[in-house]
Amino acid sequence: MALMRRHIAAIEGAILCLLLALCLSCESKDKYAGTYEVKDRPDKIQMELKPGGDGIWISGTQEVSFSWYLKSGELRINTREGGVIVGEIRGDTIKISIPGKKEMVFRKIP
Repeated sequence: MALMRRHIAAIEGAILCLLLALCLSCESKDKYAGTYEVKDRPDKIQMELKPGGDGIWISGTQEVSFSWYLKSGELRINTREGGVIVGEIRGDTIKISIPGKKEMVFRKIP
């Protein structure tokens, strides 16, 4: 009976360690949610990241909705057409390269 309790305790300990490791490896979307803006451009370009994984890209008077998630420390934007745009996160900035356009650096608006 005592041997069985030790095995159960060992299994419970292993499960607890596994859950803790999984929780620590997940990134929180709330940390990156907010409005970001490209500075030093004649036209206004903003990106709003909502905590639930939805977002809005605002360029001038046009708005395009998208969904987003984090993977390996990068921002992944899923477009409605099925494409994925990858952004490199550095502190409160996100660097995005779009085909046919130059690189854009978004800064979080306080």
